[in-house]
Amino acid sequence: MIAERVSGTVRSRPLQLVSGIRGHLVRFRFRVYVLASALTIYRDPLIAHKVLRGLINKKRATEGSLQNPRRVKADGRYYWSVSTPGWPSEAFNRYLRYEMNRIQPFTSAENLLQTMIWSITTRCPLACEHCYEWNNLSAKESLSLQDLKDILRKFQKYGITNIQLSGGEPLSRFDDLIDLLNSAQTGTDFWILTSGFGLTAEKASSLKQAGLKGIVISLDHWKEEEHNRFRKHEKSYSWVFEAARNALAAGLVVSLSLCATKSFITFENLSRYLHLAQVNGISMIRILEPRETGHYQGQDVELEEAQIRLLESFYLRSVCDPLFRNSPVIEYVAYHQRRIGCFGAGDRYLYIDSKGDIHACPFCQNPVANALTDPVESSLARLREVGCHKYHRHIPEDDLALSEQGRPETNEIHG
Repeated sequence: MIAERVSGTVRSRPLQLVSGIRGHLVRFRFRVYVLASALTIYRDPLIAHKVLRGLINKKRATEGSLQNPRRVKADGRYYWSVSTPGWPSEAFNRYLRYEMNRIQPFTSAENLLQTMIWSITTRCPLACEHCYEWNNLSAKESLSLQDLKDILRKFQKYGITNIQLSGGEPLSRFDDLIDLLNSAQTGTDFWILTSGFGLTAEKASSLKQAGLKGIVISLDHWKEEEHNRFRKHEKSYSWVFEAARNALAAGLVVSLSLCATKSFITFENLSRYLHLAQVNGISMIRILEPRETGHYQGQDVELEEAQIRLLESFYLRSVCDPLFRNSPVIEYVAYHQRRIGCFGAGDRYLYIDSKGDIHACPFCQNPVANALTDPVESSLARLREVGCHKYHRHIPEDDLALSEQGRPETNEIHG
């Protein structure tokens, strides 16, 4: 790891990671918990073991061999993904039932949808290079607070376990955001996806008290001038670390979100970015690939094969190499989807834009229904029918071949 100091350091609290021997112990406790849950549901040890193995194989297929388990601990719960509810919790128990039902169905009524990425505002102080909501940005809101509450109530009734509130800039609608969180029922984890704009210590504390679990802050380069250029605002970089400091002090889980562009992808840039997160006490990183939508419409932004290989190699090394055991947990969704198909399109998640229109995901924008006026069930059926235009392939998760497909060979892990 790079040892030099970099700009933006906040050092407000140590990294909240559980790794090494403690990480293996937490993983063992988690597997016991899952097995006990399966026994409660299926009442057959053989089926329960099959389901446990299916879940383990799915994990290996998407993340490689689990040689370096890391979890983020906050308020007595463990997190390893922005899209997975913290464990143990009511939301996680629902999520677990949904995943078990995919492997060994025990009810035809069980929900499969888990995550909703939801743009709650058309307002934003930035003009980000890659903005997927670019065509909807406006000073006038399309959805009232009551509209937002109606949509929330509808999807919570359906059993959604994870909601990621985005925009625009969700913090630009702060009072409505707090009201919305306070109106929510239990059983759902809430995160916000933000630039960090205006997140004071008082606002972070209010969000925590209203039930927010975590915050994903966009940081698109470890260099201040490059991030500010990407976001078209000279203060954007400083917002990131002020927001991170205040969110950590409030007890929120903090993740950075990187749009890994062609010009960014080098081993040095990835290493410096990871180090910057680590020295700032930030415990998770989400890597997104640029897609030709929104502000990127009509531009040549899709990654080339060599760049994808480098990203995947870096990701797998972070999963497997003991040298990374104290580094932030990295999420790289495109790595998963290239191997077992799209997780969106109403399968595990969907996207609702600032007008209330429902899409397969933020990057597959083709509205099929409206969250305010259309029933959830028919909207999901239409999404699944249309599917994803990029990641079509889907492999059943109980296929044992998955356990080997995602495991990297030693020569793939390089620097």
